[in-house]
Amino acid sequence: MTVKCKKRVCSGFSIVLTSILVCLLVCSQVYAEPVPVSAPISQLEQEKELSGNLSLASKQYKQGEYAQAKVYYERALNQAQQQGKPTNTIYYNLGSVCYQLKQYDQSKLYFEKLLNHNKLKAVAYYNLALIENKQGNKKSTIDYLHQSRKVSTDPQLSKLVDQQLLKLINQKPQRTKTVTYKDWHAYLYLSPGYDSNIRFAPADIASNESGSFLQFYGLFDKRIAGKGNGIKDPALLITTSVFLSNYFSTDFNDYNIFDIGLRYLLPVNKWRNSIELNIKKSTYGHSDYLGYYVATFKTRRRFSGGNTLRLRYRYEQINSLQPRYDYLEGYRQKLRLGYQFKWPSDLVDIWYELELNDRENLKTNTLDLNYSPTRNTFRVRYEKKINATNRVYGELEYRHSDYDPTPTQDRLDKRSGYLLAYVNDIAKDWQLLARWGFRSNRSTEPVFSYDRHVVLLTLRKSF
Repeated sequence: MTVKCKKRVCSGFSIVLTSILVCLLVCSQVYAEPVPVSAPISQLEQEKELSGNLSLASKQYKQGEYAQAKVYYERALNQAQQQGKPTNTIYYNLGSVCYQLKQYDQSKLYFEKLLNHNKLKAVAYYNLALIENKQGNKKSTIDYLHQSRKVSTDPQLSKLVDQQLLKLINQKPQRTKTVTYKDWHAYLYLSPGYDSNIRFAPADIASNESGSFLQFYGLFDKRIAGKGNGIKDPALLITTSVFLSNYFSTDFNDYNIFDIGLRYLLPVNKWRNSIELNIKKSTYGHSDYLGYYVATFKTRRRFSGGNTLRLRYRYEQINSLQPRYDYLEGYRQKLRLGYQFKWPSDLVDIWYELELNDRENLKTNTLDLNYSPTRNTFRVRYEKKINATNRVYGELEYRHSDYDPTPTQDRLDKRSGYLLAYVNDIAKDWQLLARWGFRSNRSTEPVFSYDRHVVLLTLRKSF
């Protein structure tokens, strides 16, 4: 390298040190991140291809495209070596790029190549200290800082090293936190509401009567084996829930569900998996209705940027608890696929669900009705975060239900739904939720067609 080239490197090096010092003083951080040094102009003029790669590398670095910048710097390094030109500046820039990519071992190799360079070895020692600090090696960090201070002839770098050494030596050792997981959770929901067209659950028809109701939902789970909550380590939980729905104007439409089961949480790499086995019992009109044996498999995977893929399969074996409901016995399968797109303050969820039924169906002397639909459901939700405690969301749903034809029934249902909701986190562990929903079902059998509005105000308490 000519004397002129050395002066340019030194000048660029002084600018880098000034930038590092300002950044540290403003951000109050122990260390700054190394910044690439521009290649000497005299080298850039010698070869267009080499100059082009260095220019592209610098541009990509400034834009934060560190992986692509590394590619261009590596090309420039090969070209400089073939042409017998100085490579110290490129080594420095490659060390900086690898540091940004958190490829600390590679970054260390490049900076170590500069330890015999009289003008750059002080800053090379300093950058090696940065790497050792990132890797949690306090002793090596201090050793490299001492080496940088020893060989440095730049007052700004010497002052910077002294500041960092003082902070490191006076730094109190960090206590290792013992991570503990709560081994139980509980959620309680209380929801007064209004229904504009009360539905008869067994027959799936509307009563054309309106009424107010009160719903209660309680959920409790407790870890009985394993560690954690299934995010890093497997865990086995016992779960139970209760759902109560009571209409004030009629007792016939009151509906309750009681559930107990086991849930096994099994993380595999970045997939969060759970297997659930449940036994459920429901009542309708304050008398026994249906019993369920349920097996559910769920998995989800979160990608970079916060997007999440979800998959769920559920099998239900349904048993009648009253002879008059025997036509509902059989099994039901549901396969659901969902994907969530995440932005800083917005969420978009898309679901598709396939439902298959095989029931006994209702057959009498005058009726032959099918209760084994094949259903396809599509749903889209958009959620907007207003601030730290308030958000709103809207939802659209379409469901297509196809029933096998019988001598007395040829039924095809098309249902659309709309939902608007407002959520407020009113206090720690307390949440208020207001919802309005509308459903319109249109069927080839007119008795199953209806419009229905439901308004709910829900208060949630978590423990």
